[in-house]
Amino acid sequence: MDGQTIVNVLVEIAELEELHVQARQTIERNTRQDRNLHDLQAEYEADAKQANKDAQQTSQDFRTRDREIRDIEARLVDRRDRLIGVSDRKQHRALTEEISSLEKRMDRLEEEAIACLYEEDSQAQAAEEARQESDDHGTETDATLHSMENESKELSTRIENIQLDLQRLISMLPVGEKRHLDRLRQKLDQSVVYQHNGACCGCFHQLPVQDAINVDRGRTVVRCPSCMRYIVHRSWK
Repeated sequence: MDGQTIVNVLVEIAELEELHVQARQTIERNTRQDRNLHDLQAEYEADAKQANKDAQQTSQDFRTRDREIRDIEARLVDRRDRLIGVSDRKQHRALTEEISSLEKRMDRLEEEAIACLYEEDSQAQAAEEARQESDDHGTETDATLHSMENESKELSTRIENIQLDLQRLISMLPVGEKRHLDRLRQKLDQSVVYQHNGACCGCFHQLPVQDAINVDRGRTVVRCPSCMRYIVHRSWK
């Protein structure tokens, strides 16, 4: 096999390896995004759960104060009835002070109960908004995840086909080039790379001038003196 034919095979290998790297990177990006979306959805659900819990707690606080108010009202009725029949001045003063204390406590509880009602309405609305946001984000997340899953499946199939094509092309090369490619592929993502402005795109080492010229001509096999990758021109197709 002459040098130009070898170079042409290496050009095809470079194209396939580049596609392989791009496909794998997209799958990895989808995996990271999948994890991030799940984490974000968990945060939305936690916020909605906390908002609902806050609303329930405020509702419970209101019911507690309402029970206390009813209890104080009953005690006031009892104390006022007892006050009518009391002739002892000391007992009268004690009942009067207790009634005054109960009235003040009831006024405070009524103010707190009213505040709880306003807060309950506000928190109920916040809880509903948080639930809706969680549901909306969940729907959007499911659609995105479904799309990424399909994309990753297609890319996995493409990677399998690329691997088959690479094996076929590598098997066409002479023993020396094939052995060298196998060694490179065991430790590098790309065994064949392009040059850019006279430099290896694998390690960015500046090539000798004659090597850069030979790469552009596409008739001579060139290796990077630094990383030992094969260097080729981009396809002229």
